[in-house]
Amino acid sequence: MNSNYMKSLRIIYFALAMGIAFFMMVTLFLNRLSGPFAENEITPSQRVPFIVVLVVLTLGFLLVYFAIYPKKMEAIKVLPTLDKKLAAWRELCILQGALIEAPSFFALVLFLLLGIYTLLVWPIVGIILFWMTQPTREKLISGANLTTNEIAEFDKMD
Repeated sequence: MNSNYMKSLRIIYFALAMGIAFFMMVTLFLNRLSGPFAENEITPSQRVPFIVVLVVLTLGFLLVYFAIYPKKMEAIKVLPTLDKKLAAWRELCILQGALIEAPSFFALVLFLLLGIYTLLVWPIVGIILFWMTQPTREKLISGANLTTNEIAEFDKMD
C-alpha cells in the first residue's frame, strides 16, 4: 500500500480536527477566565442573527457538499490515469475537510463572543465527522473505482 499518500491525507485530517479541538479548549479557557467577550453589549434578542447565520452557513455547506461531492466522485472515476485520480481524490478529501471545519470554527468564534454553550455542538460534531470520514485505502479504491491494475500500481508506489 502507498503509505505515504494515505499518511499525508490522514495527517491533514488530524491537523484539521486538532485545530478545532485546540481552538475549542482555548475558547473554553477564555470563556471561563473572563466570560463571553460581548456579554455586556449584546442582548439575547441581538444574538439571534448570529445563530441564524451559523445555521444558514451550516446548511449551505451541507448543500454544497451534497451537490459537489457526488459529481466530483463521478468525475474521478472516469479520469484516465491513476496519478490524476489520486490528485483529484486528495483534492476532494481536502474540500470535504474544509466543509466540515468552517462551520465548526465559526461556531467557536460565536461561542467566544456570546458564551452560548450549545454552540459547542458544532465543533464536537465536526471532530466526530473528521473521525468518521477519515480517508482510507478502502474508501479510495471504492470511491475512485480503481481497477485491479491501478490498485497494484498504487500499492507499488513509494
